[in-house]
Order: sequence, then structure tokens, then C-alpha cells
Amino acid sequence: MSRDIKKTFEKDPDKEAWQANFFTENHLAYEAFPNEVASPEQLKFIVFTEDEPVYYPCSDKTFDAIINKKDPDYLILSYMKVWERIEPLVKDIIQDEYKKRFLLALLKIKFRHETASLVMLPSRVEKRLLQIFIRVSEIDRPLSRSKEKKNEKIFNLLHSDMFHEALNKREGLEMRPELSLSDIDLKINFLKLKRLMNMAFFVDEILSKDEPTRKDLESIMDRPLIGEGWDRFIDMLTEWQNQDRWHYLLWKGPVSGSILFDIEIIKILLHFKVKVIISVKQAFYYEEITMADVLDDPYLSDALKEADIITKKDISKNALIEKLKSDKTIFVISDGTQERFNPLLTSVTFARAFKEVDAVIFRSPYDSRCLEKSHFLYTRDVIYQGISNSTNRVQELLFRPHHPKAIHFSEKDLRAKAESLIYHLQVEKSRGKTIMFYSAIVGSIPNQLQTAKKILKVFVNYLRERQEGVVVINPAEHFEPGMDADDIMYMWEIVQRSGLIDIWRFQTYEDIEKAFELMGEKVPPEWVGKDATYSTGCTKEMQIAREVQKEHPEMQIIGPPWEKFLRRKEYGVGKLYDRTLGDVN
Repeated sequence: MSRDIKKTFEKDPDKEAWQANFFTENHLAYEAFPNEVASPEQLKFIVFTEDEPVYYPCSDKTFDAIINKKDPDYLILSYMKVWERIEPLVKDIIQDEYKKRFLLALLKIKFRHETASLVMLPSRVEKRLLQIFIRVSEIDRPLSRSKEKKNEKIFNLLHSDMFHEALNKREGLEMRPELSLSDIDLKINFLKLKRLMNMAFFVDEILSKDEPTRKDLESIMDRPLIGEGWDRFIDMLTEWQNQDRWHYLLWKGPVSGSILFDIEIIKILLHFKVKVIISVKQAFYYEEITMADVLDDPYLSDALKEADIITKKDISKNALIEKLKSDKTIFVISDGTQERFNPLLTSVTFARAFKEVDAVIFRSPYDSRCLEKSHFLYTRDVIYQGISNSTNRVQELLFRPHHPKAIHFSEKDLRAKAESLIYHLQVEKSRGKTIMFYSAIVGSIPNQLQTAKKILKVFVNYLRERQEGVVVINPAEHFEPGMDADDIMYMWEIVQRSGLIDIWRFQTYEDIEKAFELMGEKVPPEWVGKDATYSTGCTKEMQIAREVQKEHPEMQIIGPPWEKFLRRKEYGVGKLYDRTLGDVN
């Protein structure tokens, strides 16, 4: 982080007010827009924020210019680059002259208004202008014909003999006598990957030619692919192919034409036991592929006919993992946005996908500009294309390692923890013990997390002292640093569905009163009348308990009646607590 940005966060009421204004005006403040902006917990799925005072979805230079009110010329130039993309788009798409002039005039008014204060991010200005363009033009898929023509040309090229001959030519393959067949196979796949990646990166050269020749294709395929990102990618694949599990990549921001090369690359990754989640845009963003393109473009539909298209924007962790464990190898999701990479506005599905994968490949050049010029580290390794060498007919792949403190609990890790707990319960049960699971409020009451844990510990110990031959499970005792609510709920559901629980007890208000009595304290106002029904996590567990009881009728459920739990639906994303009752239908 630059010295100027560090100064920004020194205690200064005027600066803090301007910073708050920045996030509010850009609609990036969770407190002001909780239904649009990712919660701090969801943001942590993507960005490692522990060492960061705030996160901003732009370059350090842009943030510094806005927050410290410096270099207005740089900001104005950035705004003008947005206009230089919007204006030709309108002129190209809108055929009616009157409507074209009206729309340009309206966009200019909005553009001047949004940029006058020099507090708006260029990317946010761009999104607002695009939304106006879509609404007024009433065109849901601008550039759809152009995109489909590009995809058609690449689709036909991929199915040509000329392309396959160029891709499979032997020149460039190192063949030493000591190499085994496995080594040769590995080198062949890496060479194909390099050639296909070059085709994807320089697709515009192919599209610019009426009839590309085999020489044209080979010229692009044979270009060097440089950078730490490429080296790390090869190292990852080499390591993964020898491991006894599937690995996952998030493939973000494919663009028209190029996406068909991406899909060919992904097919080769299957040899390395890699499944890929392709992330597209939710709404129009120039040449980037949208979910509407995936569903309506005939060439994309054909290329992705075997993929699992996930249209739900708020898929649960369990549902996502079940899909990843299926026979499918390619998945398509929307990132939920209409702008370049912005973790503050991405969908729950995207955030959970980012959290579950082993690494992320950024394919959009717009994303690359932001990634390359900001200091933030993420929870997963990131590979993205450099923007400096691509004009020199050489593509550089850059690498940003995940934050060293970021912890990744894979599905295999969580299942192993659950199975270890199940084994422990089986041993206890074989000794004649009764197994009781205790579900309680952990953080549903704002600013009461530590108190909730204390209440839970005191009351569970009370139960253990009073009940002979009963093993009482306190989930809080099995928490590990780095685990969030998604991880915890997934792990415990495996245990809960094991059929080993004899009594499932849900926290009542009487339990809470007893805990405070044991602590020699009165019940504070925040806890009066509370019970497990105030916890979304407990509500989810009550649903599971009722399902388990149908399979194991001998299991006893103790606690508030089911009807009282209906106030809650799903636990907060990545949270150990919920939103306020006013946010829940």
C-alpha cells in the first residue's frame, strides 16, 4: 500500500467523512445498501481483508486520486476513456437517428453529473451509463449479432482440418530418448495448452482476417508465452495430476470468439483432473460473455452442451459442492455484475465458487488492469494476463499468490473432520452413551458473539454435570481458525445426518436464563425472550433435524416448536450470525 493511501486512514474526521461519501456515492457501502453490496463476511471469501482498513475495487492510483483529492487530470482522463467506449457503442447499435441523438444527449447529461464531484469510480460511472443505454434502447443483448458472428467464425475454424493440423504439428515438441510415454504425453498436453492460449489471447488477429491460413495459425501458436503466471500454471497442473482428487479452477471473464478456445483449453485440463467453473457476466458488458449469451448463442450452446449451467445467484455451499462432485466437468455461473471485477457486488454464487476453487484464471483484459495496478491479495492464487506486452505480439501471464494467512478448507478436509467426529461418536455409542447435539445461538444478536459463546459453554457444561451417560456436543468446541459458517454448517450436516444423534436439543429461553443464573448475572435486555428460533443457523439445523427424524424416528427433538422457526430462511453468507429480522421476509 502506498504511503499516500496509508495516510488516508489516519484519524481525521474530514477524511473519514469523505471516505464514507466515496463508498456511499459509488453504492459500495454494505451498511447503506445491504441487499446489493456483499457483507464483510462474503467479501472475505474473495479478498483477504484482515490486514486491510478497507477494500476498493480499483487501482491504488485511482483510489488515491479520489480519496486524497489529487491528480484531477488523471481522473478526468479515466472518465473520458469510459465515454470513448460508450459513445461509439451507441452510434453503432442505435439505428434510429432521433433515438440515437436523444440517448447520447441523455448519457452526456448523466456523465457530466456523475463525474463533476470527482468522487465516482470510472467503472461505476460506466456501469450506470450502460444501464441507461440498455433501458432506453430496450436491447437486452447489444452486440449479440457481432458476438455470434465471432463465435461462428471460431467455431468453424475449430472444426477445420487446417486448425487441427496446426495444433497437432510435431515441431516444437521436445523428444529426448530418456522420456517415458507419460512424460511425452505431459509435454504434448502442455504444448497444446500453450498453442490454444495464444489463440485465445490473440483471437482478434484471427477474426480480422477473412480467411486465415495455416501459416497465420502457426504464427500465433508458436509465439512465446511468458511470465510467472504461465510457469505457476504448469507447476500446478503437474502437481495436481498426481493427486488422488479433482481440483477446481474458476475461469473468469471470457470474451466472444475467445471463449471457444477457452473451452478447448478446459477440455485438455480434464487430463489433469481439473474441473472448471466458467464465470460470465450477468448483464451486457461489451465483448464479455453474459449468461444470456450462454443460453441464446447457438455456437456457445453447442460448445457447452455438456456443461452444468447454474443460473441461481445464491446457491448454497452444500448445493455447489454436490454439483462439483457430480459427473459434470464444466460449470457455468454468473458473477452477478455488469462491470469489471468487483468483489463488493458479485453474487453469492460467485463468492462461494471463488472460495471453493484451488485457483482463479482471469481472462478479461478489463479485470487485468485493475488486478495489475492494485495491491490487494486474495484468498486463492490468481493468474491473469499482463497488459504491457500483448501489443508486442507476446502474451505475459502474471501471478498473484493468495495471502499467506488465507486458509482453504476443501470439501475433502471438511469431510475428514466430520468423519473423525463420527468415529468418536460411534466409539462413545458402543460404550452405551447417549449422544445429544445442542444447537444454540452463536451470533444472531449483533455485538453479542462472545457472550453467546460464553452462554453456550456454561450451559453445555451444566448439562454434562447433571446428565449421566450422555455425550453433549457443543459445536463451538470444534471451531478452527479460518472456518466460516459455510464450512461449519457443511461439516456438521455430515455429522448430523449420520444417524448417531439420539437427542437433538435446541436452545430455549429457559436455557439462556439458566446460563445467566449460573454465571450470577441478570439476563441483559439483548437476550430477553431469545431462543434458537432467532438464529438462521439453528433454523437450518431444525430443518435437517426434522428430515433426520423421518429416517430415524427414535431420535428425540427438544426445543421450541417448528412453527416459531419459520421467521428465518438461510443463514447469512459466511456468517456466524444473521441479518436483522427486518431484512428477513
